Amino acid sequence: MFTLLARRVASWSRRRRVLLASLAVIFMSAVLVFLYIRTDAVDPEIRNSVMLNLRELEKLDAEWDANILRAHTGRAATPLDLSSQLPRMHDLMARLGDTLPLTGGSTAQSAFADLQEALQGKEQLVAQFAKHNPPLRAALLHMPPAVADLKTEISGIEGALAPGRIVVRLDTTLNALLTETLRYNIAPSPALAARIDEILGDVAAQQIAFSPAVNDKMDAVIASSRVILEKRPLENLLEAQIAAAGSDAALDRLEREFDRSFEAVLLERQRFRGYLFAYSAVLMVLLVYAGARLRRSYRIIGVVNRRLQSANETLEQRVAERTAELEAQSRQLERLAQHDSLTGLINYRQLTRLLERALARADRRDSVVVLMFIDLDGFKAVNDTWGHAAGDLVLQMVARKVQAKLRAEDALARLGGDEFVILLEDVASEAGALRVARLALGEIESITEADGHAVTISASIGIASARGQAGAGRGQEALLADADKAMYAAKQAGKGRFVVSPQSQWLGQDHLPGLALDHMPRDTVPDSTASGAADTTVRSTVSNTADADPIG
Repeated sequence: MFTLLARRVASWSRRRRVLLASLAVIFMSAVLVFLYIRTDAVDPEIRNSVMLNLRELEKLDAEWDANILRAHTGRAATPLDLSSQLPRMHDLMARLGDTLPLTGGSTAQSAFADLQEALQGKEQLVAQFAKHNPPLRAALLHMPPAVADLKTEISGIEGALAPGRIVVRLDTTLNALLTETLRYNIAPSPALAARIDEILGDVAAQQIAFSPAVNDKMDAVIASSRVILEKRPLENLLEAQIAAAGSDAALDRLEREFDRSFEAVLLERQRFRGYLFAYSAVLMVLLVYAGARLRRSYRIIGVVNRRLQSANETLEQRVAERTAELEAQSRQLERLAQHDSLTGLINYRQLTRLLERALARADRRDSVVVLMFIDLDGFKAVNDTWGHAAGDLVLQMVARKVQAKLRAEDALARLGGDEFVILLEDVASEAGALRVARLALGEIESITEADGHAVTISASIGIASARGQAGAGRGQEALLADADKAMYAAKQAGKGRFVVSPQSQWLGQDHLPGLALDHMPRDTVPDSTASGAADTTVRSTVSNTADADPIG
């Protein structure tokens, strides 16, 4: 068949043969380019970026839900901004929308539309929640002290002027009102609402026996109760609707659809690679047929083929070597992102992660987390006198010596320059923290030689601690700031010593979880603007003051 076709083509004119050959080459080239394009897979960086955006969107949605819960429970010290995550979430949604064409299907677009609708509905519900939550929160904060104040008022002169029977009845009614209102706030029901309404009517009926000042306070209590009766069911309904918005389920579905779509695209690319291989085989058959008639051309094609095969093997070897290099570099970059390259200690980024987890554990266990901010004294003189090589050696020795004195579960971080931070968990007492500070200071001061040069260094250490729920509520930034202020207080007091922050919380102190208590600390950190009075305000555990021995 091929022979007959070749003879027929040979009988054509030269111009016709050239035209046919050109059309055949164009057609085969077009098919080859088409197959090659279809074998090009999705860029892994784009896929990773999509997945990272989805993870961040899930995290922001979870933080959004957590803020709503904190607003519901009233745990936040100040009213929360429930829309702070929205700009970033809108930006992430826009980015995900831009990558939808890469999925090559409608299921991912449908999942994206569902997520967009869920988030928009949730945003509207949260806006309504943010509108109704502040008055309810204010009423709940006002109710208990207002009732206590009113009871104190009627037990005094006002109670003496009114009939005793009415005073006793009003006192009992106020107790019932406060109890039933708080029960209603926890589990609202129509029966409780009717009971509270009846009690409010009883309170209003007894106003005639008291002065206008007492009536004003009674009106305020009644108004707060009315707000709770009105807002609590509405807020609970909004929370139920927010939970039913299904943003988390829509996020999970979109993530699955993106992953499935990318896998489908990859499978399609692999299928077209098979087509490309088969097409290449067809072309090879044509080349072999042409080579049977043109032996010399066949030998040339064979040589070229062998060279291409060798080049492919070399390319595969280079790709494998490059892949191994990139994996090693990726692992090295990951370590560099979490550790200091000079000392091998964890860096600030990893420290904040560990501190956040430590505060969460302290919240659950009602334990103490201690942070020690260390700034080396005399380190600049080492750098200026003996050079950066000696300075780097000093930093490495400080890291090694201080790390050796810590427990396996403790952490030592280098923030940069000559600043270090010690993180301790489950500290039983203030004395234990001070003992660690003395050990660290002693190890630092024991460094007297670096690279054959005599050096003299010390450290100023600021100590801050956080206990349980109250410490976790203040957050890691506040704890770092307290330790930093205490360190500067140690600097102002003469260096080579440590200072304990007055905001520190220990197991021996009484406190109410979740509340910020007004108290007078035993000692205070000196104000940075009053350095002249620093020695009088540094607590008694500071070393190297005018009347204290050196620590360590």
